[in-house]
Amino acid sequence: MPLMSSEKAGGGGFKPVPTGTHIARCVTVVDLGVQPTPWGSKEQVYLGFEVPGFRVEWEKDDQQHEGPGLIGVTWTNNLYEEANLGKNLISWRGKPFSKEERAGFDLFNLLGVPCMISVTHKEATNGKVYANIGSVMGVPAGTDLPKQETESIGYTATDSTYSGTLDKLPEWLKTKALEGQRQSPKEPEYPEKDRPYAGDSFDSDIPF
Repeated sequence: MPLMSSEKAGGGGFKPVPTGTHIARCVTVVDLGVQPTPWGSKEQVYLGFEVPGFRVEWEKDDQQHEGPGLIGVTWTNNLYEEANLGKNLISWRGKPFSKEERAGFDLFNLLGVPCMISVTHKEATNGKVYANIGSVMGVPAGTDLPKQETESIGYTATDSTYSGTLDKLPEWLKTKALEGQRQSPKEPEYPEKDRPYAGDSFDSDIPF
């Protein structure tokens, strides 16, 4: 079963990805279920990206590893054009969604698709600096794209096909997804705007 988004009425220890614009690739799409927000309970989705131009090192099983930096963003699962998810997907694919597409779009189509992301930094009250995705855009034509290095992981509780991918997620993301499954969904207000963190019919040059 796909992870559908529609228009609705109404890594620990790693250095943060540097500020600026980076080539990236979507490698994680997670259905977070219903999460609390300052505007009430909302159905949310987490998108994770690898940033090949920013390298990180870590130790696992007494061995040193090296790979692309990782960064993610949580948005309300709404394709309304002024919702964060909707407007960033439009910017990413370079084309508005049709009426039919807005009624239901499979977010797992994003896995493996390259993009450009704008990264900003924010310092928390504990003094730790966090990297945030400000926007997602399409990749300029002719850009030399590095190969994907991180395994693509999709997860939704509504399809048992993805039950085995839950344990591949970082523990904090796994816990958040499980907590979200236990909540009751509420219809979002309309329009959904300025939230913090908030295919066969596609043209051949549209990435998804």
